[in-house]
Amino acid sequence: MSSRLLIKLDSPSLKYNIETVITKGFIAAKRKFEVETGISVKKLPETCPYTFEQLMDYGFLPE
Repeated sequence: MSSRLLIKLDSPSLKYNIETVITKGFIAAKRKFEVETGISVKKLPETCPYTFEQLMDYGFLPE
């Protein structure tokens, strides 16, 4: 996760808007993935498949 995003997530004023931050970050990551790999984002989930808690848990590993 980028340091800019981590700083934003630590901001109390953004706690209420965390879903928007996750959504925007996921969209940006999909675009970067497509540019770097040449694989269509259509093969990826439409929305982020992980919860905020899962994303913040350094020990979390998806199945």
